[in-house]
Amino acid sequence: MIRCMVRTTLILEESCLEGARELARKQGKTLSQVANELLVEGLERRKRKRRTDFTLPSFSMGRSRVNLGDRNALEALMDS
Repeated sequence: MIRCMVRTTLILEESCLEGARELARKQGKTLSQVANELLVEGLERRKRKRRTDFTLPSFSMGRSRVNLGDRNALEALMDS
């Protein structure tokens, strides 16, 4: 399998870098291998995580006390 290797620079928080280095040492892998595995795992997890449709609850507010099409009645209600 031929892989295209691209070099890039990542700016990581110190704690992330140290965690990745420690993981690489424990697994006997390079930092690049560990970083690639972690990125692939994170990207796959995002793909699996499907968003469900969000629905807001609705409530009955009863009958309106004024005809919303009647401007004068609406103004009278707001003034009182």
